[in-house]
Amino acid sequence: MDIFPLILPFATLVSFYAILTSLSWLRRFIGERMAARRKGMILNLTRRAVPPIIAGLILLIAGGALGLVDYIPLAILLIAGGVAFGVHKGLSDLHSQNWRELALRGAITLALTLFTLWQLGVI
Repeated sequence: MDIFPLILPFATLVSFYAILTSLSWLRRFIGERMAARRKGMILNLTRRAVPPIIAGLILLIAGGALGLVDYIPLAILLIAGGVAFGVHKGLSDLHSQNWRELALRGAITLALTLFTLWQLGVI
């Protein structure tokens, strides 16, 4: 079985989760008053999110230079996954998330993903 048709829906799901989680993280970042905590939040996010983002950008550049097929959804999955992981772990370090917040974020992510995939004609 070829896994490449499954990468686009999963990359879309992870991208929407990264966007919604980044909005929550940004809300906490803007509300933080201490400059040292803001700097710590940025360093924490950088430490967790930058390595997968760099790997995704390398894949984009190398895939385009080598003429690979179906490398863009995989690169998007790497980049969005890195952002989602970094921001999610950063939020969980700041405070313990309750299940309602996670369930709401998951439901909105799923709804946006299914709508987008439906509009693209994937499902």
